Amino acid sequence: MSYPITRREFVKLAAVSAVAPRTAAPITAQEIVDHIKQKLGVEWKPDTVDTFKAGDPAAVVKGIVTTAMPTMDVLRQAVKTGANLVITCEPTFYSKSDAAPRAADPVFTAKNEFIKKEGLVIWRFSDHWRRRKPDPFAVGLSDALGWSKFREARDPARVTVPAVTLDALASDIRRKLKARGGIRVIGDPKLRVQKIGLLPGTTPIQAALELLPLVDAVIAGEVREWESAEYTRDKIAAGEKKSLILLGRIVSDDPGMKVCAEWVRTIVPELNATWIPAGDPYWRPV
Repeated sequence: MSYPITRREFVKLAAVSAVAPRTAAPITAQEIVDHIKQKLGVEWKPDTVDTFKAGDPAAVVKGIVTTAMPTMDVLRQAVKTGANLVITCEPTFYSKSDAAPRAADPVFTAKNEFIKKEGLVIWRFSDHWRRRKPDPFAVGLSDALGWSKFREARDPARVTVPAVTLDALASDIRRKLKARGGIRVIGDPKLRVQKIGLLPGTTPIQAALELLPLVDAVIAGEVREWESAEYTRDKIAAGEKKSLILLGRIVSDDPGMKVCAEWVRTIVPELNATWIPAGDPYWRPV
């Protein structure tokens, strides 16, 4: 049986409808990537790792997660948040190409099956995100360390902080980044550090050669030990007061993908974009 609606009830329903949020039109993973390409402000290169790695680009996106590395733990957290598009800085399947191993591998297979089962779409965003200016990884790392106000206006990869010993600086970084064991340091623990250069991610020797003369310490992600690490040691042996702090690639990349989530929200405001840190993969024995 139906009942006629009263005038008071009609006015009440109309008021609720007026303030109720509109349902956003469905948007696919491919459409979001297209928006990113248009808004990034960087020329898109055809030869790039920034491609879809798993899932259907035509899938309608319910939510977005950004991360430095799509570990199984990150993927499970993404599912719990209701997100199905994962934007990652680093590979999903253990190699630069994200290619399947030649022989059947149970770890690769299990991860791939989980992605399929949960309807996840994974897109890598590394080459071009790193090219954006100002460098989002340097910005993110300095923000995470509480150094936003110490950044140089023209170069976010350089900061000048209140003088501190190298030992105290490394301990503070370890605490702020929640690094469990990956941090390694070259230099005199009592060295007074004030000028710092940031090189998150993988650091080629040329970047260290250019930055080290300008600062007291370089904070990098990962380096080849026979390049930047040994160069720094020889520089110290020659009497120069320099130092090198290595965070590990993921720990140094994570904050930059937080910046990515914040930026993606401006590109796709109708969807929730959440940063999930991959965290330090290492631990240090006592």
